[in-house]
Amino acid sequence: MLRLLLGREWTGRAGLKLSSRDIVLVVLAFAMVATGSKLLLPIVYKAAGLKANAPNIEDQIGFLFQAFNEEVLFRALMIGLVLHYVRSPVLVSLGLALLFPVAHFVLYRYSNPMHLALSINALTTLFFAGVAMNALYLTFRHIGFSWALHAGWNVVWLPATIYDAASHARLYEPQVFDRVLGSPILVAMVGAVAAFCFATMLRYSIASEC
Repeated sequence: MLRLLLGREWTGRAGLKLSSRDIVLVVLAFAMVATGSKLLLPIVYKAAGLKANAPNIEDQIGFLFQAFNEEVLFRALMIGLVLHYVRSPVLVSLGLALLFPVAHFVLYRYSNPMHLALSINALTTLFFAGVAMNALYLTFRHIGFSWALHAGWNVVWLPATIYDAASHARLYEPQVFDRVLGSPILVAMVGAVAAFCFATMLRYSIASEC
């Protein structure tokens, strides 16, 4: 399908042109992110007054492919399109990162039956996540490492069933996004990851200009 849509250079345009070395590093990065997420989330849940059941493997596999599809669309294709008009990786990374929290805010506030407005903390976490993934794509020009970050996090928390620890009431997706992503611990952690990825992008950009 991608080959039909994008032509002979479809692997590069879809962000799928990885060397064998990159593939190995991406698998390792995914394992590190998933392991780190599994260690971090119980701390976040406790601080946010939540408890969670372990996700089942079938749902986790589904989120691997969801992250892959989103990275092809929102990283490779969207950034590739914008780069034709905006040559600055800094502006592209930050500008497109703003779309990430805006899209989630609109989705949960106006398109979801719960009509929940995400908190500033949750929106900040989403912005930082967008900066990190955009910067990874702009640095390496493939979706491997942005997918590893995206999928390694999503497979651990999104398939889980999450409850309020006090009332034992099940929380649904907008509530989970607000409570989990709005945790100050997570805001700080994702902010640190975004700063690292952004600094790496700047270093590679400066090196390529020299």
